[in-house]
Amino acid sequence: MAGQSLVLTDYDKRLGQLIVLHRTRHGLSQKDLARAMGCSFQQIQKYETAGNRMSVSRLYDMCKFLEIPMGQFLQEADAPYMHDANLVHIVQNLYKMDPKYIPSIIRITDGLARGAGA
Repeated sequence: MAGQSLVLTDYDKRLGQLIVLHRTRHGLSQKDLARAMGCSFQQIQKYETAGNRMSVSRLYDMCKFLEIPMGQFLQEADAPYMHDANLVHIVQNLYKMDPKYIPSIIRITDGLARGAGA
């Protein structure tokens, strides 16, 4: 493959966005994640910006470190991406919450989405 240029896709970009989301959810800097992954922060930066693709084994190790099942991570890559500081804040709170509250949160958000809370 020497001499061939690699075409990065929207999927590569989405994976990078997810790395940022899950890294920040844990309050980690690029340097923190790089240290844990045994690479440079520049490499993490390239993954996050889709400047480089990552191997499946590297993705697996990253998912394991970030405490997210790889299958779930890949499913999230098909979901629409929105960067909104308020949404990030809500998601961070959800990850900190006791799981027993999740059904209540789902009921509340379903009601709000239907307009019941407006």
